[in-house]
This record gives sequence, C-alpha cells and structure tokens, in this order.
Amino acid sequence: MFQDLFSIEHYSFLLSQLVRRDFKTKYRGSFLGVLWSVLNPLLNMLVLSVVFSQIFKQVENYMLYVLSGITLFTYFNESTQQGLNSIVWNFGLVSKVNVPKVIFPISKTLSSSISLFITTLVFLILSWFAGVAPTIYYLLIPVVLILLILFATGMSFILATLEVFFRDTQHLYGVICTIWMYATPVLYPFETTIPQALQPIFQINPMFQILSFFRDVAFYGQMPSAMTILASAAWAIGVFLFGLWFFHKKQDNFIYYT
Repeated sequence: MFQDLFSIEHYSFLLSQLVRRDFKTKYRGSFLGVLWSVLNPLLNMLVLSVVFSQIFKQVENYMLYVLSGITLFTYFNESTQQGLNSIVWNFGLVSKVNVPKVIFPISKTLSSSISLFITTLVFLILSWFAGVAPTIYYLLIPVVLILLILFATGMSFILATLEVFFRDTQHLYGVICTIWMYATPVLYPFETTIPQALQPIFQINPMFQILSFFRDVAFYGQMPSAMTILASAAWAIGVFLFGLWFFHKKQDNFIYYT
C-alpha cells in the first residue's frame, strides 16, 4: 500500500494543481475571496462567544478558547467532508487516467490546510494582542498541525472509500460531525463541565487529544503531558495507516461503481 504514497512523487505537479484548483474553487465568485478563511472562524467565534460566554465565565480569554477549538475542528470538518467526495467527484479522472487514486483525498486535505495555517496565524496574532505571550512551546504548533492533517487524511481515505460504495455516507457523516463537535470541548471547559465519571469516555475521542495538545502549547503556553502527545500521535498515525490500507484494499473496485 505504501507504493501508492511513494508514487505520488512522480505526480507532484498534478497534486499541486489539484490543491490550487480546490482552493481557488472554494472562493470562486466570492467578493472577499480568501479572506473568508479568516472571517468564517472569527464570525463563528463571535457568535458562539456571545451565546456561551455567560455560561462558561470561569474560562479566561473565552473568545480565544473558542477560536482555538473552531480553528482545528473547522479544518477537520471541512477537509474530511471534501475528502469524502474526492473519488466520486473525480470519477472521470479515476476511471480514465492512470494516477495514484490516493492523490485525490490527499489534495483535499492539503487544500483545506491552507486555511488552517492562515487561521492559526490569526489566532496567534490575536492571542498576542490579548496579552498571551508567546512561549518556547510554540515550536510544537507545527507538530500538532501535522498530526491533525494526518488524522484528517486518514479519515478522508476511509470516508472516500465508503462513499463510493454507500452514497448515504455523506449524509450520515454530516450528522456524525455535528455530534463529534459537541463531544469535543470546542465550546466548553472539559474539567468543569463533564462529570468526572464520564471524562475517560470523552478522552477516547482523538479530536479531544489533538485539541488538548494544541491548546496546551498555543493557548496555555505549557508543555502537554506525555499521554496527550502519545495519544495524539497514536490516533493520527494509526488512523492514517488504517485509512491508507483500507483505501488501497478497495480502490481496484472503484471503477465498478461509477
């Protein structure tokens, strides 16, 4: 299955064109264009902060707390939703052009990552204006973003495969993503909101671990626990490898479901 990844090197130009196309298509016809990459999470942050700030008064810099969660989960939701349809939307190329099929879901997660990097930079700038001083742990931000992209890519492999055979996958996944967001402490402080008896269940959530990793280094300015780092890496790498294996196992049958 790894030969699919290694062969992408020979198609780097095609991958770059797909990423560029996807990013441009996303904002085609929009007056503000790429600015929506920043405005969308900021507007969501403002709305959600107004609604929930009085409920979660104990969180200092609650707006930044929400923005940190929205930044990561918006990327995850957008990239996996795009990745889910990456094979179905490109059946013409998949069935007629001899290219590694993994290139299509990968292009979706990479094109969405452009917005992720922009929004993360905006988050860090706003944090600085809000009095959150940069720390040495900022050096770990690229690590957690790479883990998030790996996890999203692995999920995209799985979802893209399922969507080929079961077209209801996109509708079901939309519901799952909504539940997933509320099961992740995007809006609420985990320790004071979730009963202690239920906390181990919530901590199984891979997005909980990745978001905790990001908040520790970018919001709290502290070193994440070894368990948080290991759990984030295990989920990201494990889901990526499983998704790649699952995609590789089923890809020869894609042509029969066009």
